[in-house]
Amino acid sequence: MLQQIRDRAQGIVIWTIVGLIIITFALFGLSSYLTDSASVSVATINGAEVTPNDFQRAYQNYQQRLQQQLGDKYRPELFQEDKIKKEVLNMLIQQELLNQELDQAGFRAAPEQVVKRIAAMEVFQEDGKFSPERYKQILNNQRINSLVFEQQIARDLAEQQLTAGMLLSAFVTDDELNRLARLQNQKRELSYLLLPKSHYLEKVELNQEEIEQFYNQHRDEFTTPEKVSVEYVELNLDDMAREIEISDEAIADYYAQQRETFTRLPEQRRASHILINVENAEAEPAALEKLKTIQEKLAAGEDFSKLAKEFSDDIGSAREGGDLGFFGRGAMDKAFEDAAFSLKKGEVSEPVRSRFGYHLIKLTDIQEAKIAKLEDLKESIRHDLQIQQAEQAFYEAVDKLNNLSYEIPDSLAPVAESLGVELKKSPLFTRQGGEGLFASPKLVSVAFSDEVLAEGRNSQLVELSDTHVLVLRMAEHIPVKQQTLDEVVEQVKARLRDEKVAGMIKADSEVALEQLRAGAKPEALARSLNAEWKSVGAVGRVGTDADASLNPQIRYELFRMPRITDGGKAYKNIMLANGDGAVIVLSSIIDGSGYTDENKLKGQRELISIYAKAIQSAWMDELRNKADISMHLDSSE
Repeated sequence: MLQQIRDRAQGIVIWTIVGLIIITFALFGLSSYLTDSASVSVATINGAEVTPNDFQRAYQNYQQRLQQQLGDKYRPELFQEDKIKKEVLNMLIQQELLNQELDQAGFRAAPEQVVKRIAAMEVFQEDGKFSPERYKQILNNQRINSLVFEQQIARDLAEQQLTAGMLLSAFVTDDELNRLARLQNQKRELSYLLLPKSHYLEKVELNQEEIEQFYNQHRDEFTTPEKVSVEYVELNLDDMAREIEISDEAIADYYAQQRETFTRLPEQRRASHILINVENAEAEPAALEKLKTIQEKLAAGEDFSKLAKEFSDDIGSAREGGDLGFFGRGAMDKAFEDAAFSLKKGEVSEPVRSRFGYHLIKLTDIQEAKIAKLEDLKESIRHDLQIQQAEQAFYEAVDKLNNLSYEIPDSLAPVAESLGVELKKSPLFTRQGGEGLFASPKLVSVAFSDEVLAEGRNSQLVELSDTHVLVLRMAEHIPVKQQTLDEVVEQVKARLRDEKVAGMIKADSEVALEQLRAGAKPEALARSLNAEWKSVGAVGRVGTDADASLNPQIRYELFRMPRITDGGKAYKNIMLANGDGAVIVLSSIIDGSGYTDENKLKGQRELISIYAKAIQSAWMDELRNKADISMHLDSSE
């Protein structure tokens, strides 16, 4: 159907429609087109939508975190794509539920807290102090709106308030703490019979009939994965910008024109404060009376920071003696700011009323306003000018790419030639992704779509970011291929051999289990089975120097075994991940001692943290159960 429409796209009517489409792009631009294409939500939570762009961004961030954590060990094929997508979507739903609850409950971060948190971030500091210019430059480079960033910091602080409230609501009794200590420090007397895989391999004999039968039963597991290679035309604003030459004269002119607004570093002031909250008008006299008492203490020579720790209701700054760090105009409550900027260094204000309550403000330092030097801003200005000059050409090229790749659906060569860019080709990659650009799930999904793979057409415009787009088409397709027995015979033999060995070990471990329960001598039993008897002794939940070499799977299974009575024993046979077998013998349980005075506080904190997380998890489950949630995640997202 699509081919018929394209083949018959001739005549004045069709070209009139095309003209209208071009006018639409000219008037509304690429962003309108892309926004409309992402209008279908991936999920709705009490009416709030998670858009495909939100989901794709979160999914890519999740993958990037995995890559950073695993480094060279990262392999996309190790992770189930559908499972990860569901996990990411659930994380987004949970975050939205939390945001809605924070708004409804009225959790807010004070502006002073936001300023203090940002000022404390090392990435925004120079010589150990917050740098407004560095802050602005970093956000600009990352294309992050400062208002959006500060709102996110405020949201994070509000979440911490909520989490802290749950943490503070949890408590433990001495009996609970002692039970935890007895469990954590418990030791178990261990012996075990080890049935090494290596002792059985030499016993295994394979014949051709068995090999062929195993291969035929598992044919689907012996295939080469489907792979594609794609041609693509890529447009990247940053790449286009780097090709633009900006003269030193142009940079100097721009600096001169924008000197007061673009490069000026405004005056910064550092202050400490003591806040007395005022919840309503009736509380004002008491607050003022409290401040009067504090003023009298200051007049008597008492230290401001000490009094802030003792009296201030701003918990965050009180710990630091009331210190709020450096800030400029526009960062604080207007009344607070006016007072701070009217003081001389070392002066303490009279009581100042803000929307939070009454403050006493002490000005501790002043950074005079200054003009940044051209040398310090040269490369930043050059980049800004390059981006400005490249933007128009970039968006025109994007429109042209979108139109041409649709009008010429069966080739990208003339598209690349018309745009004056390179027609690139990717290495082969599978549905689990490849390297570089093609590690992106979004691109992999497009490359294996019906439009590209089955119909052989150019893809739709793929937006990797607001300034990075591409169109691709299939260059080479290697379908799933059945491997012959000759090609995989060694793999078949290895798997068949492992399967037979596992069966032999399982049978011997069952025999050993029954004989040990019947009272057989372990050493004699080990000799009869060509096994190894190991008497380890008391083992803790966490390895110590004495038992650090113990297989962690054996330790784990040991502490899963049920409690035994004095004089009794418990037995369990298991298969280890390395192919060995083991029969575990638990002969005694030694409970740990309680906490000492030195580590009791640490134990309380650990248990409170466990309880708080359980409370938070149950609370989130309750929010989710009460919420109106619908999910529309498709495997092709």
